[in-house]
Amino acid sequence: MSVEFKTLDNGITIINDQIDVESASIGVWIGAGSSNENNDECGIAHMLEHMAFKGTKNRNAETIAREIEDVGGDINAYTSKEVTAYFLKVLRENAELGVDILSDIIKNSTFPKDEIERERGVIISEIGQSYDAPDDRVFENFTKTAFKNQPMGRPILGTKETVSSFKQSDLKFFLDSNYTPENMVVSMSGNLNKDHLFKIVEEKFSEIKKGNKPKKVNSEWTSGFIAEDRDLEQTQLVFGVEGLKNIDVDRFSLRALSIILGGGMSSRLFQEIREKRGLCYSIFSFTQMQSSSGLFGFYAGTSPNDVDQLLEASLIEWKKIKKFISIEELDRAKAQMKSGFIMGQESNSSRSEYFAKNMISFRKLIETKEVIRSIENISISSIYDLCDKLFNYAKPVLSVIGPNANSLKKLEISTILN
Repeated sequence: MSVEFKTLDNGITIINDQIDVESASIGVWIGAGSSNENNDECGIAHMLEHMAFKGTKNRNAETIAREIEDVGGDINAYTSKEVTAYFLKVLRENAELGVDILSDIIKNSTFPKDEIERERGVIISEIGQSYDAPDDRVFENFTKTAFKNQPMGRPILGTKETVSSFKQSDLKFFLDSNYTPENMVVSMSGNLNKDHLFKIVEEKFSEIKKGNKPKKVNSEWTSGFIAEDRDLEQTQLVFGVEGLKNIDVDRFSLRALSIILGGGMSSRLFQEIREKRGLCYSIFSFTQMQSSSGLFGFYAGTSPNDVDQLLEASLIEWKKIKKFISIEELDRAKAQMKSGFIMGQESNSSRSEYFAKNMISFRKLIETKEVIRSIENISISSIYDLCDKLFNYAKPVLSVIGPNANSLKKLEISTILN
């Protein structure tokens, strides 16, 4: 296995990851997402991602889908807070077709007005579906409160009002402003002819003109409580504090901490809250890391009658972890991290995304041995130091959805961790 990259004169980075498989995973990753939107653009990055498949100067929507599926491949995309990705998987002999389709989508999308109206309705339905899923909504409310009145806190899907307002010119303006070559990585993974594919990608993407790379948006964490009283069988709860940036040296220790606290059936929250107390079916911790901030917390769904007891018991485990972590817990967390990473490296789809995000975040490729070494270097003391860093001056956020959710207002959010 070997991985190489080169940067074209216009600023696009091309990555070729040589791995002995019969398929090719190819994608274009753009270092821009919903956090690059203005207030009246909320949801436009996501709508642009949808519209990219609705027709180009060379292909209509049906042709894009048919050309990929005629060779047994598949194509997809996603929008996150800071990244938008377009990717496909084909047999390696169809890699050149894959590059052609992706470049066509990025360079030549036409955003037909009739398709905009059709997709507008699809996305508004998606927004309604998200509202009807309280386990999604509680996270959205959490992020909205943590990053109040900021792009990072706004929903990726947008709102009915903003999505209803987008015009063809708005989509083109956002694309021109954010899909700049310096902000773009083409990543390929498979048993591919490196020199040939580098040449093809260069031919297809080199004509994209240089632009101004979008500035990264700085986010400021805010503490708070948000509740939605809704007639549900379960109360949904998310509690958390500010986490780390995605390049922070302590990011591996944070992942280990999250696993120990609530990363599986052997974790503290699962064992104490579900197994011993029977207070919920689902409980887990989570961490998300962005370029200027991050999240660390836990989620649970429980009976409305048990929500006070669950929150109190969970916070006891949260506080205890600052004072004691066993070597067995640390070893288990490190083993999960190593196995998860190594298993991921056996998938060329995962590898192409991993290397692309490396380049977007670090401007370099981080090899497997470096990641494994970083995991092995996690110590109990490094996690204790991280706990001090995250918890001692934490500004907690609590998001609740369910019957009588506002009854938790009696909690003093600023002192909840003391």
